[in-house]
Amino acid sequence: MDLKLPPRSDATKYAMRQALQGVVPPAIVNRKKLGFPTPTRVWLRGEMYEWARHVLSTSGAGDLLDLSYALRLLEEHKREEADHSRKVWTVLIFCIWHAIFVAKTLDPGIQRNQSALLTKPVVGSMVR
Repeated sequence: MDLKLPPRSDATKYAMRQALQGVVPPAIVNRKKLGFPTPTRVWLRGEMYEWARHVLSTSGAGDLLDLSYALRLLEEHKREEADHSRKVWTVLIFCIWHAIFVAKTLDPGIQRNQSALLTKPVVGSMVR
């Protein structure tokens, strides 16, 4: 088990890094983990701005969130007064979830098979 890490190790992706030794340049194998950035900040100021306004205005989540505040954040973001992209994106994703699963005002347009969990007894349940 030479790939097993000691407890509380701060090594990341150890097995992958070992596998890539000699295949990928050391500068890449040994570099810090990177996130996966998306241009959300730019999108919310440009091509996704109207969509975002629409989602915030029509999601039906106003009983749970202060959507007028979220719209103000979006406007400030659009005017480049501040970068509210992470906050706005988080609220947008919640609003979409709410519209699909709670308010049922948005159809995601995908067909789902019935879950096997609905047709098979749950462990520990009474079967008659």
